[in-house]
Amino acid sequence: MEPTAHNDLTWMLDELTAVDQVLHALVLSTDGLVVQKSRSLPQDAAELLAAAASSLYSVGAGVGRRFESGPVDQIIVEFHDRTLFIASAGENARLAVLGDEEVDMGTVAYEMGRLVTRIGQYLGAERRTPQASVNGHAGR
Repeated sequence: MEPTAHNDLTWMLDELTAVDQVLHALVLSTDGLVVQKSRSLPQDAAELLAAAASSLYSVGAGVGRRFESGPVDQIIVEFHDRTLFIASAGENARLAVLGDEEVDMGTVAYEMGRLVTRIGQYLGAERRTPQASVNGHAGR
């Protein structure tokens, strides 16, 4: 199989999951679709995580706009035994990382920043646009 951007992203995401206590990593579009995921993350869980991460990021961005705080740098959600990190990964893309209760937040933030820089050359998940209309109806 020839290397593609998605294959390259997979190994980069898998590399991120090698960081202590990082369980899963995912690149998603701004509208909540899975662009690429680490191998450790099942597809159904990836789809749920992508939709949730997109929503959380959007809420944060809305709060930032309302209070003139500038763009979102990172969203962090701490659960009882997991921590979710969400950051911008270029135009129209986000990076979500899920760690366990022992994850080092500083290390994850640093590694996410490094990964975002590396994947920038592969990524710019294009915003979805409606297909051309046929007889006055938009394509599906």
